[in-house]
Amino acid sequence: MAIKLPGLGEDRNIPLLAVTLLSALAVVLAVVNMVTARSNTQLIGEVRERQQLINQGIQLSPLNVQLSQLIGTLAFQSGDSDLRAVLERFGVTVGEGQASPPGGDASAPKP
Repeated sequence: MAIKLPGLGEDRNIPLLAVTLLSALAVVLAVVNMVTARSNTQLIGEVRERQQLINQGIQLSPLNVQLSQLIGTLAFQSGDSDLRAVLERFGVTVGEGQASPPGGDASAPKP
């Protein structure tokens, strides 16, 4: 069986099977598009959550530095070797003056 298209004449018939396969392909591609769009929406939500955590970490960073300095000063003044060991395990060096957080400058003035 073939479908006759107007204006193409008798010699230009499209087999019914070809039309059916093209229609099925269009439906499959539409479903794939919907699934991909839903997946993208979920991934965008996850990225937003992670970005929010990163932003919160950036906001809390100065507080972490100040806390490290205060604990280091306390460890130095009290001579608490266990507290010094804990700080050094996390990269905070304790010595004369203030504690130096990882990557920080011990001589930097407090705000």
